[in-house]
Parts: sequence; C-alpha cells; structure tokens
Amino acid sequence: MTDFVTTDWMTQDTFDGLPPDAVSLLETCLQEKHFQQGEHLIHQGDIGDEMFVISSGHALVMTEDEQGQRHVIARTGPGDVLGEMSLLASEPRTADAIAQEPLVARVLSASTFHTLIESYPEFSQFLTRLIATRVGGSDRDVLVGRDMDGFRIVRRLGRGGMAVVYEATGTDGQKVALKMMSHRLVCDERSRAAFQREADIIETFDHPNIVNMLGRFAMFYTFFIIVEYIDGKSLYELVYDSGPLPAASVRKILGQLVQGLGYAHDSEIIHRDIKPGNVMITRDGQIKLMDFGLAKPTNATSSDDRVLVGTPGYMAPELLTGGEPGPASDLFAMGCLAVELLDGTKLFAQTTVSDVFTAVTRWRGWNPSSLGLQIDDELAEVITSWLAPEPADREANFEHIAGWADSVEWPEEIEILDPEDLADPEETRIFNDGEDTASEG
Repeated sequence: MTDFVTTDWMTQDTFDGLPPDAVSLLETCLQEKHFQQGEHLIHQGDIGDEMFVISSGHALVMTEDEQGQRHVIARTGPGDVLGEMSLLASEPRTADAIAQEPLVARVLSASTFHTLIESYPEFSQFLTRLIATRVGGSDRDVLVGRDMDGFRIVRRLGRGGMAVVYEATGTDGQKVALKMMSHRLVCDERSRAAFQREADIIETFDHPNIVNMLGRFAMFYTFFIIVEYIDGKSLYELVYDSGPLPAASVRKILGQLVQGLGYAHDSEIIHRDIKPGNVMITRDGQIKLMDFGLAKPTNATSSDDRVLVGTPGYMAPELLTGGEPGPASDLFAMGCLAVELLDGTKLFAQTTVSDVFTAVTRWRGWNPSSLGLQIDDELAEVITSWLAPEPADREANFEHIAGWADSVEWPEEIEILDPEDLADPEETRIFNDGEDTASEG
C-alpha cells in the first residue's frame, strides 16, 4: 500500500497553533524546485528525506507491484503534498511521483524540519495534524504493509476519534492488534495521559475475560499499545448482524462479563465506558472486555474529574448531575448493555445528545415489560437493579451472576464482516464546559 495519498496543503487547518513568525520561517525553509515533464519527484524504493508541496503543474503517483505491473494511484496538482511521511522516518518510498508537465514544487527536507522543531516545538503539532490526514485515514492508510517494532501492519480494524486499531503480525507469525493514538491528539496533554493510563492499567491485568496487553512502543510521533488479537467481533457487531439475542445467550455473556469487570473493580479500577462496542466475543464464545481508555482508579483524584466522560446512552444519571463515577456507574452501563442485547436497540435511543441526557436525568427505572418479550425473573431482577436511578440501589451480584457464565454459541448465519462494512457505533465522548467532542468509537 502506497504512502502517497495526496493532501491538500491549502485547505487544511495545519497552521493552527503556529505563531506567525513560525509560519513565516517555515515558508522561507521551503526551497523551490522545478521539474520537467517525465522527471521524477520521488522514486519508489529510494529513502525519503523530503516533503513536496506542488505549486503548479501536475504529477502522477504510480506504484509497481510484485509482478512488475505499474499502477496509477493518484493524480496530484497545486496544493497537494507528497512525501510528508519522510518527516516521520527515513524509509523507502513506496511509489513514484512523476511530473506530467513542467512542474514547480516547494520542498522541505526532513533535517530542516527537525531543526525547526528545536526552535518551535509547535511544529510537532503542525506535523501531527498533517500526518493525521494520512495515518488511519478513511481512504488509504499509509501504515498498512509497514514494519513497526517487529510487527507488520496487515489491515486497519477500526478507527475512532482517539485511536486507530490495526491487525498486525509478528516475525514469529503471532497475530496481534496494535492500538495507535490518533496523531491529532498527540499534542493534547490530557489525551496523552489518558492513552498512557490505559496502558498502565491493562498492563497489570491478567484475566481471561479482559483483553491481554503484550507491550507498548512509540513510533511515527505517536504511541502504540500491543494487545492480543481477538478472532471474533464486538457485541455491537453481533447485534448489528443478527438482531436481538436469546435470553439464554445474554445470561452466558453477562456471566462472563461480570467476571472481567469484577476483576477490574477488585483491582480498584472503574471502566467508565462499558457498551457493546467495547466487549468482544471470540469464535469459541469467550467474552473479552476491552478499551480501558477512560478507565481510572477508584481512589484517583485530578482536575480531569471535573470533565464528564463516557458514551451518551450508557452513562448513569448521577454522572450527568455532578456525581462521582464509581463501580455503580459501571453497573448502570451494564444494564444498558443487557437491554440492548435483548431488544436489539439502545435503551436510550434518542437522536441527539441533549435528548439522551434529558431522558437519562429523568430516568425513573426500568420495567421488564418494556422489552416486549418474556425473560426469566432472575435476569429481569438483575437488570432492574443495575438500572436503578440511584447508585446506592444498584446491586452488583457479580458472584451469583458469574454462575451463568458459559461459552456463547454464535448464530450459524453470523460471519465476521470487514469493519468498513459496518455502521458506525456510538462514539465515546468527552463533555467539558457545555461542549462535547468525540474521542473514540
């Protein structure tokens, strides 16, 4: 996969945050070069050390496959950027860029750019914004096919506001998942801290119902967490594919899930983002709780405690009225998850965030008759308790519910789909000072 997905320099907000004198300095560092028709700006296989901004003219971006066949993958023109990945690492170019006509480009060398960063640290933010359009992007992804810290990227599994997840293979053939922090958040101190906190938390965990962390590393001006690869799908995908699940299957799922969540709670960690999209089911029916990106120790206090985090529709009422997050707020999310598995739709299915918040703050409790199907009294009592408006009225009953645990059989017609074929799940959000921003799907 080529790393020459073109970027329109002129239409991006890449200069936001740069002082005016820094922008002027950047302009002076861009050296003008002229290319004749048929001349290469970039040669496939060469080690990259320059970024090109086309001023006038057009260039074809072409790649040669293993069979020697040439493929045109892009036509670039004024304002397009080529080769910015060379500012991250000196690696072989993965495509040719050839002038179709007399062409003028402004060129920035990697060495010059890193000198600029020493004078103006803000340039690192400029770079991450520029690269963010390329890594984990919605079109081609420049990391696919690359070798990173002993792993080769196979494909992108998912992409959210805070991170991108890739399937990768180690030199020993081991299949893993790499969770990469979004470049657009690397310069945000709170986001960096949250990403590293997730790694710190799951690094200490060892439980069959929690995704296992294998390591971490930094590369390409961002951070990666290595976790076990789950051969399966999320509960969100399962319900999206098959619709409501039988009560017997939901009992088995909850029985496994409370074991993982109970382990986290016993470790004094609250998850804060339990939802179907953050729970995986393997092909052999094992449940895995994942994505501890918003998790925090129960005894931790910081300025971030004033920031409301979570996913609309799974957040407990007390969180929306200034209450402290705790194990009971995870229980409310568990109740929302259980109803969604049984009903096939979200418990709070309002179309806007404000409408969801209104419905949750006015919540008076759950009635099993609202399901429209019969479930056993024991399951109904558990969900009703989890969905109690007051956190003190929610009973975990994890030890008892763990007895429901069993392997979950997949419906025969269910297959693992390409993540790109699925509808977008509900996004995790961070709410602060009346505003909200998506942080992860």
